[in-house]
Amino acid sequence: CIHELFEQQVGRTPDAPALVFDQQTLTYGELNSRANQLAQHLRKRGVGPEVLVAICMERSPLLVIGLLGILKAGGTYVPLDPAYPAERLRFMLEDAAAPLIVTQRNLQSIIPADKEKTICLEDWEGIGRQSKAPPDAGSDAENLAYVIYTSGSTGNPKGVAIQHRSVAALVYWASGVFSPEELQGVLASTSICFDLSVFELFVTLSLGGCVILADNALHLDRLKPAQPVTLINTVPSAIEELLRAGAIPKTVKTINLAGEPLKSGLVKQLYELPHVERVFDLYGPAEDTTYSSFTLRNPSGPETIGHPIWNTQ
Repeated sequence: CIHELFEQQVGRTPDAPALVFDQQTLTYGELNSRANQLAQHLRKRGVGPEVLVAICMERSPLLVIGLLGILKAGGTYVPLDPAYPAERLRFMLEDAAAPLIVTQRNLQSIIPADKEKTICLEDWEGIGRQSKAPPDAGSDAENLAYVIYTSGSTGNPKGVAIQHRSVAALVYWASGVFSPEELQGVLASTSICFDLSVFELFVTLSLGGCVILADNALHLDRLKPAQPVTLINTVPSAIEELLRAGAIPKTVKTINLAGEPLKSGLVKQLYELPHVERVFDLYGPAEDTTYSSFTLRNPSGPETIGHPIWNTQ
């Protein structure tokens, strides 16, 4: 399970930085303890394997604590972006029929749900009294980890249900492709409603890296995180804008690009930056867990989505 991979890493590096937001840093041990307390609370509210829990949060450490807490309780998270139109949020909530919603105080007015179904993470006093030990959730690799809704560009949005085992396969592949040095500062700027966020958050936290949480990749030049950004995971149009603005930090060694066609001209421009060592072209629909194929692009090579990730055809 995703949370078990994270817990194994906690055992290896409890004092290493796991999450940075502005000047706030949480170690692996601190992040694990808080997620465990939330998981204990959720278990008492009936969360377990195959129980869907909606989560609607602004980007902050509480968002990551919320995601991990749901998984540790055995539940399946259903991400809701507070920036989405109210009608879309209403549709997703009704379609998923999640019995609980994890959120924050200033967002409760936009969520069409009964108060008894709502868990506000800012009201930490009660949650903080729970045990810091992980609960016995009983989930396994075949259970659902998350349900992400599609864009709805062809009809109504549809919930894509992904098992833990599929994310574990993604982590295993990433462990052989990305070095610990590359994962030292992974920019996490993608909405949790898009599965690029699964790489940014769970691959990083499973492999001992540090998640640098940001609202938007285009705000990179405004960031002054306690940990330097070493890897950017985004779409070509965003990296093109950062390149134009001269806003790609000199600490960035690796750039992952997905979601849109990656033209050779852009690849060449990125490699002209003296600090950029690797540019990956990645492809995959949400139904196949973030990335289905990958290739390390070079300035003069063909435009290709490469080969299947490990253990897939």
